[in-house]
Formats: sequence, C-alpha cells, structure tokens
Amino acid sequence: MRLTSCAVLGTVVLALTSTVAAASPVTATTTDATLRSTRVFIEGDSLTVGSAAALRHQLKGHVKSVHVDAQVGRHTGEGIRKLRGQAAQSAGIWVVALGTNDSPSSAQTRKNVKAVMRLAGKNRQVIWVNVVRPGGYQRVNRTLKELDAANPQLTVIDWAAVIRKQRELLTGDRVHLTPKGYRIRAIETRNAILALAQNDIPA
Repeated sequence: MRLTSCAVLGTVVLALTSTVAAASPVTATTTDATLRSTRVFIEGDSLTVGSAAALRHQLKGHVKSVHVDAQVGRHTGEGIRKLRGQAAQSAGIWVVALGTNDSPSSAQTRKNVKAVMRLAGKNRQVIWVNVVRPGGYQRVNRTLKELDAANPQLTVIDWAAVIRKQRELLTGDRVHLTPKGYRIRAIETRNAILALAQNDIPA
C-alpha cells in the first residue's frame, strides 16, 4: 500500500498509489460497514499526546472504538511491547506514530517494522506515521517508504510531505506542532484509516 493522501475523502476509496501532499479539514461521507465494526489502537509519543483529542473526534462514528496509548518521550521499542497488550490485540487496525525519539537508523527502522508486522499477524492492518525531525531522519522515511511498497498490510502516512508544504504547522523545535498542526495530523490519520474501508478488516 502506498503513501496515503488527505484527498481520499468524499467517497472513500482504496488509494493504493496516492501520496500525501497536504492535509485539508474535509469530512468523510461514506464509511464501509466493516470499518465501523473495527477497533483502532493508536500507539505514539508526544505528538500523539498532542493529537489524541483530535484523533478521537475525527474517528468518532467511523470506527467501533479508538484506544490511544501515548507517552512523551516514548521510543519505538517500548511501543512495540505495548502492542502485546489486550487493547492492541483486540484491534483490527494499529496506528504506529513512533520514531521521533529514536536514532535515525535505517537498519533499526527495518527491525522495528519487521517486529510490528510479525506481531500484527496476517490480517491486521498497520498504519505508520513517518518522522519529522532535524538530523538525518530522511533515511528513516526512505526506509519506511520502501517497506510500505513491499507490504500490502502496511500503510505509511507521509507526514514529512505534509510539513514540507505547511511548515507553519511546526513550533520552534521543528518537531512539535501548533494546535492546527495536531488537528491536521489527526485528519491525516483518519484519512489513512478510512482508505482501508474496502479492505477485509478484522473487527
């Protein structure tokens, strides 16, 4: 599955080849019944802490339930351990919004994604948000893009592409977001989830 785009809304389609260009606060009008019976588990760090309320608001009515597990400073390794818990295991879609607190290592990124996909099993869909942070994280995002292209169960949200076009969404540290930025991040996550509506998603 290719990088997702906010343009998937209106009539929900499976956007297998789209690339995120920019987020816009549009409203979904169609959601597959299978998606409405699906639980979503969202795993993240401080960026997910900041967008948690917006995530719940954006996904309300589209999915059966949303469980957000986020902590400031969380590393991907800790997040992977959380995926073994009951809330994650009962969800048909995982959103992994981690990596900002890791080193910019392509090799470690591959290991992390492999570990998550192994835990996800053969049916669960995984959505992964790529990283915006100074210091060489482009290599992490390139690796995620390659893994996305190779795995139909994996969808990567190109958050870096959104920020390239809307740098005003960042605060002074060039990592964290303005209130509008957190809302746009939640919209991008919602869009990626809605794009899965035509897949056979386990409840």
